[in-house]
Parts: sequence; structure tokens; C-alpha cells
Amino acid sequence: MSFDWHGRHFQIPGYLFLGAVLTSLSASGILERFGAPLIGANYRQQHFDADLRAGLMDVRRNSEQIAFYGGENAEQLRLSGYLTHIAMNWRSVVRYTWRVNFISEFYTGIATIPLWLMLVPKAMAHALSFGLYSQINSAYTQVRISLEWLIFNYADLATQRSVLQRLGEFERVVSQSPQSGIVSSVTETTSVQIRDLVLNLPDGKPIVQIGDLTMQGGERWLVRGPSGSGKSTFLRALAGLWRHGRGEVSFNIRQAMFLPQRSYVPSGTLREALSYPATSDHYDTASCQQALEAVNLAGYGHRLDETTDWGALLSPGEQQRLAVARALLFRPAILFLGEATSALDADNERRLYEALLFFLPHTTCISVAHHDALRVFHDREIVLGSGKAAFSLLEK
Repeated sequence: MSFDWHGRHFQIPGYLFLGAVLTSLSASGILERFGAPLIGANYRQQHFDADLRAGLMDVRRNSEQIAFYGGENAEQLRLSGYLTHIAMNWRSVVRYTWRVNFISEFYTGIATIPLWLMLVPKAMAHALSFGLYSQINSAYTQVRISLEWLIFNYADLATQRSVLQRLGEFERVVSQSPQSGIVSSVTETTSVQIRDLVLNLPDGKPIVQIGDLTMQGGERWLVRGPSGSGKSTFLRALAGLWRHGRGEVSFNIRQAMFLPQRSYVPSGTLREALSYPATSDHYDTASCQQALEAVNLAGYGHRLDETTDWGALLSPGEQQRLAVARALLFRPAILFLGEATSALDADNERRLYEALLFFLPHTTCISVAHHDALRVFHDREIVLGSGKAAFSLLEK
């Protein structure tokens, strides 16, 4: 483009190309300004979809308990709330998607107007022929379409950005180093060393002060105390699952085994469930049957290779007995029991501890329990209460 102004001659090379770039950038900026809410709407849609899936999984996993409570109406109301959030947010997704598509189509419809405006000086100078206009229009259109990739794909890019935003947040949370004053270290001994251990709530409020304690190899400790005194939290801290507090815990975690109150029973064969976390070929059939017999599950000995949902088939008490059978097979150097026999009657509970004493005589055992009847199977006791721990020997 050439023109004279105040007696001086000016020349702008690539005038139409610069105009096409500025036009596309302006349209992209307008689209980003009015289409950006689509990213947040897609982000929320993924969030609400995930809430619904998690709610459906809860219903499936706890269907029996819901049926016992007669909680069908409550669950229907809860799931309907999730669906309401999805429907309301979906309206936002549709509205913002329509806005993006409207701006894109509107820009496509008026895309030649900026070209006409830029050609006005040449037309007024009578330097624009029909053939020249056709060449310019064809070249301008090719350049414009090349620069409009963002405009034509904005809706898909908004979805992609919302997905990347959720993945970025997930990665950031997972990669964060846990803030903990509790230091866990691995040793090769069968003893459990505890130094200046204090357990706190996540907000920093103290639960209980354990202090210094050494559980020698082969000793059997019973952890007792009222509800809320920190018994289960103490066990989680030993396992490295509770990060709030301060102090140091060290033992041979590679030769340790934790039996929680609610045992995990994977689907598959009973042999796989019994051998967990080892593979099903890790123990021979005779050892598996002996372990089942020791925990009063001899009736399942002939069903080791039967495939079913054992977690649904076995009662809570039978699942706890199965967990103890795992310990008899694994033969850990250190065994932690977090109310692992709470679902059992007194006779079966006594039988399990007698089996542990007989088959694992040199194993360091730490039990969290409420029953006074278990004191006879332990030689030392930790009583939690009033924010402190008291240690004592148990009389036989």
C-alpha cells in the first residue's frame, strides 16, 4: 500500500497480510473473551460426572447395608441431586458452546468485509480490476483460513483445556511431598523402635503423646483405651499411613504385616484371596488348608480353586478369620492387628489368638482391641487416655 501524506510518501509492505493477521487475532481475542466460560463449564461437568459415578459405586458397594436401613429413598434423593447438578451445568455447557459456535459462524460470514475495507484506497484510486480482486481475494482467503484454526476448533480446545486442568491439579496434588513430622525408617531387626512420638489431628490439635517405646522381638503388646483416644491412629502411624504429628518410628516393614478391622478380600479364587498379597502359587494346598483349619474355616478347604466374589460370600467374621489365616501363611516377624477380631465371638477370638501363639511364637505382636479377654494373650499393655500413653506389664 502506497500513499502520500503531508508531502511525504509512505509505503506499507504486506498490507493485506498484516490485515489478515490482525483480523484473525482480533476475532480470536473476542472468541476467548466470550467463550472462556466454556472451559469452566466443561471442568464442572467432569466434576459432577465423577460425583455421580462415585455415588453409584457407593450404592453398589453398600447395597446390603442400604437395604437393611431401608435407605432406598435417601439414596434416590442423593443420586437425584447429582443428576440435577449435571443437568443444570449441562445447560451452561450448551449455552457457552452455542455462543462459541455463533461467534465462529458470524466471523466466517463477515470475514470478507475487512478485505473490502482494506481495498477501498486501491478501488478509489481506480487501481483495482476484477481480475486483480479475484487474485487478492483467493490469496487472502487462503491466508485467513490458515490463521483461523483456533477459531474453528475452539470448542474442542475448551474441552481439552478443562481435561488438562483437572489432570494438572491431580498431578500437582499427587506430587506434593507429605507434610509430616513423623519419620519412618526401615531396620533389619524384629523390634519396633518409637522415639518421641506425638499424634495430632490434621488441624494440628494433639491426640495422644506416646513418647519413647521399644517393643522387643517376640513381645506381645495390647493397645487399649476409650473410643477416640488414638488407638487406630497409633497403628496407622506405625504403618506410615498417618502423617500428622512428630517423632520417629523404625522397624522392619518388609517383614511386617498389618491386619485391619475390615479385611480386603479380592475377587477370584479362594486361594488367591488367602494368599493375598502374594500370588496364588506362593503356598501349596496343604499349607492353605492347614491355615484355614487353624482359624476354623476348614469347611472351605476343598473350595480353594473356586472362583466367586468371596468378599460378598464370606461374613465379616469369616473375613477376619481369613485375614488371620494369611498371617499364619506369611509368618511375619512383626504383626499388627487393628481390632482384627472385633466381629468374632469369644470362642473364635480365643481360637485365633491361640493359633497365633502356636504357629507364630517368635513374632512381635501389637494388638488394638477393646476386649479384656485378650489380655491373657499379651505380656505388655499400652493404655491410651487423657492425651498420654501408659505402659505396663500384664500378669499371667
